[in-house]
Amino acid sequence: MSLEYRLHSRCACGSVLSSSELGLASRPFTLTGTKRVYERSRPFTIRHIALDLALDVAERGVRGTARVEAVRVDPAAREIALDAVGFEIEAVEIGAGAARAGKPRRGAGKGGEARRPAEHTYDGETLRVAVPLDEAEASILVRYRATPRRGLYFLEPDEHVPDRPRQVWTQCQDEDARHIFPCIDKPHVKQTTELRAEVPAGWYCLSNGELTSDARSQKAGVYHYRLDEPHPSYLFTLVAGEFARLDDEALDVPLAYFVPKGREEDGRRTFARTPDMIRHFSEKLGVKYPYRRYAQVVVSDFIFGGMENTTATTMYEHILLDERAALDISSDDLIAHELAHQWFGDLVTCRDWSHGWLNEGFATFMEHVYREHHLGADEYDHGLKADLDAYLSEARGRYRRPIVCQDYEAPLDIFDRHLYEKGGLVLHLLRRELGDALFWRGVSMYLTRHARGVVETRDLARALEDVSGRSLERFFEQWVFRAGHPELDVKIEIEGDQCTVTARQTQPAAQHHGREHASQPDASTPYFAFDLVLDFGLADGKGATVRREVRRVDQQAHTFVIPLPRRPRFVVVDPELRILGEVKVDAPGDLLRAQLAHAPTARGRMLAAKPLSRRDDPPTTRALGQALADANEFWGVRAAAATALGALQSSAALALLEGSAGVEHPKVRRAVAHALGGFRSPKAVEALAKLALRDPSYLVQAEAARALGATRQSAAFETLLDVLDRPSWGEVVRCGAIDGLANLRDERAVPHLTARTRYGVPTRGRRAAILALPKLSSDRRTRELLEELLDQPDPYLRVDVARALGDLGDGRARGALQRQLDRDLDGRVRRRIREVLRDLGGAGKREMERLRDELEALRRDNAEIRARLGKLEATAGHKGKKADAR
Repeated sequence: MSLEYRLHSRCACGSVLSSSELGLASRPFTLTGTKRVYERSRPFTIRHIALDLALDVAERGVRGTARVEAVRVDPAAREIALDAVGFEIEAVEIGAGAARAGKPRRGAGKGGEARRPAEHTYDGETLRVAVPLDEAEASILVRYRATPRRGLYFLEPDEHVPDRPRQVWTQCQDEDARHIFPCIDKPHVKQTTELRAEVPAGWYCLSNGELTSDARSQKAGVYHYRLDEPHPSYLFTLVAGEFARLDDEALDVPLAYFVPKGREEDGRRTFARTPDMIRHFSEKLGVKYPYRRYAQVVVSDFIFGGMENTTATTMYEHILLDERAALDISSDDLIAHELAHQWFGDLVTCRDWSHGWLNEGFATFMEHVYREHHLGADEYDHGLKADLDAYLSEARGRYRRPIVCQDYEAPLDIFDRHLYEKGGLVLHLLRRELGDALFWRGVSMYLTRHARGVVETRDLARALEDVSGRSLERFFEQWVFRAGHPELDVKIEIEGDQCTVTARQTQPAAQHHGREHASQPDASTPYFAFDLVLDFGLADGKGATVRREVRRVDQQAHTFVIPLPRRPRFVVVDPELRILGEVKVDAPGDLLRAQLAHAPTARGRMLAAKPLSRRDDPPTTRALGQALADANEFWGVRAAAATALGALQSSAALALLEGSAGVEHPKVRRAVAHALGGFRSPKAVEALAKLALRDPSYLVQAEAARALGATRQSAAFETLLDVLDRPSWGEVVRCGAIDGLANLRDERAVPHLTARTRYGVPTRGRRAAILALPKLSSDRRTRELLEELLDQPDPYLRVDVARALGDLGDGRARGALQRQLDRDLDGRVRRRIREVLRDLGGAGKREMERLRDELEALRRDNAEIRARLGKLEATAGHKGKKADAR
């Protein structure tokens, strides 16, 4: 298990705190009954939407007027179909032409154009308005009331959460704008917008574009915004509440950060690098930030980590960092991700959700690009490796699918590790394939060519091909349009001055090779074609040089014989991450140890740690210990060395980890804590207890608590209770303690976990407790408790309740799950419930956990036996030397 480096939720991918997928094998992505999704016909498009909305905070509703300016596309179309869910329609009027409001005024659409009652039908989901055949344009006015079940959210305090602020905010992705105003709620329709909003006096209101209302109107709670750049409905935003405002600037673009009052210093700390991000992205992309201003607003209880609404990103409360959190936590990745969407998603928008990786993959990739700019190449490489691990976790434990996939029930089904992490990694591969100059020139052409429009994957491919002259058809076919990834075994053998490299792809052979099957999400993985890059470290009289050899792999197995001037010190396989998959290296131990110490990049040195973790011998242990102790080494290499020492399970490894528990770098201490959890030893408990109780880092405390439980030592129980309710950023310490209690497998923890599933406990803590319960209790009361939580308002929490019921493996939960499926509107929740219903009936993941525990016990026993044998051999050798001396 690798430590998560992403500590924030993002757009719609879900919280990383519950993203790990444990399974013996991935299952099909496509669920029974799922139909392939095709883009909706567009007989009319929309040029402009003007809204006049009054919030009814007491009733959690809205009354409004919407003016929709439509333009005919199909000469024979007789009606326009508008998405509108749960409205009370008061009137529908139509006028010829599509007049634009010139300035803010009461009542959207009350221009001088003649209007008349419109012939229309409404079924509660779709408003169909007749448009005369001789009208090329139409201005449709809809007066309505709504109490949205999705899209518009009202917050207020209550007896259990008295400090919750009074706020109202929207969240329209994927297709929830239809609950707030009539629109064509698909990404392929982009329009300009304006909003006149009435909010409680004293509140501030933020929306897309330019604020045009005067101070007097704002004081009365009336705000008017206008955006003259087209954008899709899912990027509409309205946020209202009481905020402190912080102003900034970049490239003459006004910036504003809205944070809860009293958190101004945390806001400055958190958003400080936003101007640098805007400057760097504008320079790198060759396209200046596309809009006149940019705002970021922090709200409470947000259902995503962030949302890139055009010109006005909404962020959840956990983005704000106090001084202690900032020791080893950064919000830069999330800020960079949502900012990058202003280009990728807002300026240039995916034509339909199946191509959503053009939004999310680019935003994820740009996180790495900014990290490289701000922190250097080692951090860039480390982030890529962590994203690869995250994608592989989902591919191994949940499902595999093509990145571009049309087989889903709701668009949020595909907002996953494939869309985000794998999508970002594909862009990194393209960068390596083409080189920096051509890659960024092609991205700039893609953005310029399709600005304010919609795109498909082939549009990106064409732009990159146009600037490079390269055919990228096979590249996109295997990495984007097909499921899976290469699983590569590489064996390095050295004989004299000759290196033999055997590369074998071990993933299942393809059943379907034709292009017509390329987008089938569950087709078996074909053999991949890629360059196998090998860096040979060669020592000479002047020091050391690196010789690069590149060999093409495009079959199941290859053997390459590479002549060298002398035996290499080390060989680094795939030094720049050009293989998007699992690479297992088998090389001589001396080469791996030299690689750990002398490879020229941190990535090269990190890659040596995992194969060394399978070699329990004194030279390897010493080499890993030296890497861990080296204060001048990149922290990621030191963390990898700690993880490898934990895997060795030897007494010598334990001693090295104990001695490193106080290292200065908090991220290294976190890795040491994680590794110590692999030892069922009182010494490990003692070292971890100190970290859990007193470490200045929230994350180290949390990981130490988690690892305490993994030691399975009963002495850990009281320490875990001690830290269980300690306040921390994002509830990380409480989550770590809860995970620790679950890992401990001590049934005394059940009432403590049960108490923390209740409403009033911060949501992240509740979610951790819900996921932990099935590890400790499988009785009727646990199942019934989880069933009662299925209707909680937070969608992430409902997802985790469904996961917990799946882990419980009790088929009697099927009825409650089916009832929730029948009424739940959230695509993420529905997807998870459907997966659990598919898998439920056997012993579920609880049985998998038991099997893993047994396997782990055997592994530990084997490690102890090897350690004892080593001691006996050492003792026997010492006695033999004494006898020889006599």
